[in-house]
Amino acid sequence: MNILQMITELRPGGAERVLANLSRELARRGHAVRVCSLRPLPADSPIMDDLQAAGIPVFSLGLSYIQPWRAVAFGRLVNHMMRMNAAGADRFVPDVVHAHLFHAGLVAGGLGAVERSWPLVYSVHICERRKSRFWQFWFERHIFSRCAAVTAVSNAVREFYAGRIRVPGSAVDVIYNGIHPPPVPDVETVLRLRAEWGVASCQRVLGCVGRLDWQKGFDLLLEALPAIARNLPRGETWGLVILGEGPHRARLEALVARAPAVFKIVLPGFRADAPSCIGAFDLFLMPSRYEGYGLTLAEAMSHGVPILASTADSLPELLTGYPNGVTAGIASGQFAEWADAIPGLAARATRQPRELFPVAAMADAYLGVYQRVQAGGK
Repeated sequence: MNILQMITELRPGGAERVLANLSRELARRGHAVRVCSLRPLPADSPIMDDLQAAGIPVFSLGLSYIQPWRAVAFGRLVNHMMRMNAAGADRFVPDVVHAHLFHAGLVAGGLGAVERSWPLVYSVHICERRKSRFWQFWFERHIFSRCAAVTAVSNAVREFYAGRIRVPGSAVDVIYNGIHPPPVPDVETVLRLRAEWGVASCQRVLGCVGRLDWQKGFDLLLEALPAIARNLPRGETWGLVILGEGPHRARLEALVARAPAVFKIVLPGFRADAPSCIGAFDLFLMPSRYEGYGLTLAEAMSHGVPILASTADSLPELLTGYPNGVTAGIASGQFAEWADAIPGLAARATRQPRELFPVAAMADAYLGVYQRVQAGGK
């Protein structure tokens, strides 16, 4: 089967990593896969590295915020790309076009660019709760009407999406994202990482992984630290490591400067090996305001580390059946549940790895959808 995967961009992110995992697995099974990015290709990205290492041709439509009009030329641009592979030969005609995230869905289907002979599958990855994006759901309804199939990455996303665009939940397939379990660091690596972060002398090390963005709720966690500090054993210093980069850094650094002295807090930035680094934490924290899936949560479960997550959207759903994880509400000024839960969870010595979301199962499910829509099913 010839499969064209589309996404907004190929910088490191959850949906981008899922696309790479899916594309590599499909290619491994003998399917011809091409990946199309709406935005220009980044000069340096582990997503690009993974795709290129698997021999998957990657193209860009070269769209930008200052040139959105180029989206209307999608049909012509894709037709040109489909005639050539990365080596400059062999025409490629997709059997299925699979768009991930809103902008790819809008360009591929909402603007009417995909030919009817190319069934469009559209995957919804997030529960978009930013008030500034209220207009998005009018377009989402239009995209839905042009798709051969729509999928959601969790039941929470399906319920949210179907409710916002007023369609039956049964019209949306749920396919959980798949992960490759990250390497578990040995004792020597854990010690090296903690020394590198400057938390080697801390009695416990708490950790988070994610984009430094309002969605991820890291500001809520930092605001909760005075309440958490009151529950720590007297005389102990605890480390807090937040791995990631993003537009919220300045806001978080200002909160770090006001944090209680019993916490050593570091923001080391983006690391390509962040999924493996989770194994160096005594407790993994995920204080998200909204979350369609939570790829790092699945990766934390594969390590077996204790987990405390917010009650946002998919997080309680993903933690079902994971004995070493708890969800608790966290909102501005309401930190009691987190303050009560953290000391006991961080002290748990037992790790209980669970590999609940394999890439192979994700690929099986998407192939079932592709075959159904190719045969004319909805």
